[in-house]
Amino acid sequence: MPKVNTGAIKNIKDPVYGFIPLKSSLLFELIENPVVQRLRRIKQLGLTELIYPGAIHTRFHHALGSVHLMNMALNNLCEKGVEISGLEHESAVIAMLLHDVGHGPFSHSLENKIIQARHEELSLWIIQKLNTDFKGALEVAMQIFTGSYPKTFLNQLVSGQLDVDRLDYLVRDSFFTGVSEGSIGVHRLINLMDVVNNQLVIHEKGIYSIENFLSARRLMYWQGYLHKTAVSAEKMLCNLMLRAKDLT
Repeated sequence: MPKVNTGAIKNIKDPVYGFIPLKSSLLFELIENPVVQRLRRIKQLGLTELIYPGAIHTRFHHALGSVHLMNMALNNLCEKGVEISGLEHESAVIAMLLHDVGHGPFSHSLENKIIQARHEELSLWIIQKLNTDFKGALEVAMQIFTGSYPKTFLNQLVSGQLDVDRLDYLVRDSFFTGVSEGSIGVHRLINLMDVVNNQLVIHEKGIYSIENFLSARRLMYWQGYLHKTAVSAEKMLCNLMLRAKDLT
């Protein structure tokens, strides 16, 4: 059977979504960059693997999954007549790739403990540095990331109440922990997205999907993110690191 040409530079196999096509050479260069590759060594759920042994997926997995969902969301909006240029599409996907690049070891567990800064602040600092390295090619991506770009809905897809970040981590964390209550209809939610008055909206027939999304998120916090064993282990880790910091 002849190989189908999808126009992708690279196809990455993802355990959740299948093949993720990468069609932008700039995006591929960024994925290959050491600051993104380091996400391979940062666990998505910190110490939650103490409860759920399968929860050893990384921020790199999450970044690629978020790129895939952002591509889907932008393509869906374009099909509905929303004007999104090629530069805006590429920049929004890049903003999604880099949205968590500032995370340190064990993700949220050590945030604000070793370095007094939130991961979003560190992500922005890294994006600014990459923008310099890539001679300003990330300028629009940086504006979308910070919310200063005129098309507000692009920032809402990166960081909002129903952004692709939340959509991916719920699907992915549910998959790797085995907590089926966290599963959501991510494809339906994306298909129901639209833009009205520069704001990201969901069609009224998606109200039950939204309710399921909110319930799933709440259940994932109860059974996963705020599990008493994980919280206890993270507290001990934080105290250990703070003590080591004092001694040094």
